Amino acid sequence: MALTGMVAGLLLALAGESQTRTATPGAPPPQAQIADLSWLAGQWHGEGYGGPATEVYSAPQAGGIAGHFLQEDGKGGVLFYELLQIVPRGRSLVYRLRHFNADLTGWEDAKGGKAVEFPLIAVEGDRFFFDGLTLVREGPDALTVWVRIAEDGAPARDVPFRYRRVR
Repeated sequence: MALTGMVAGLLLALAGESQTRTATPGAPPPQAQIADLSWLAGQWHGEGYGGPATEVYSAPQAGGIAGHFLQEDGKGGVLFYELLQIVPRGRSLVYRLRHFNADLTGWEDAKGGKAVEFPLIAVEGDRFFFDGLTLVREGPDALTVWVRIAEDGAPARDVPFRYRRVR
């Protein structure tokens, strides 16, 4: 399953097919519980946005999952951090995060300090589609996170972060 999923994802990406989805206005979110993502618990390391990246997720606790992300700059330094949480919203879930520079100044502070939110819009087997972010479980110790990113006025594109569980 892991290799098949990775090959399918690569082929879809090469064909230009999006790995993320956009919420349809008015569509009800799928029912989901924090326990559905309990497999995320642990430390994940791999390639991210131009360099090594690490994501760490807690086991479900206090009604949610907490975590953090570190993107290296490819030269041994920190490019940026994220503080994140996955929490219930109604009978579904939302993936929330805030970005920080290496000196911990917040990106969202200039925009009112609100977290970036990705509501869950679909679950298909081991794929959890949030609005603009997809978590793909590729076996017990492999995870691909696809994030829709738009930079400098360019069209948005799906960027993969491929991880292996290290603990």
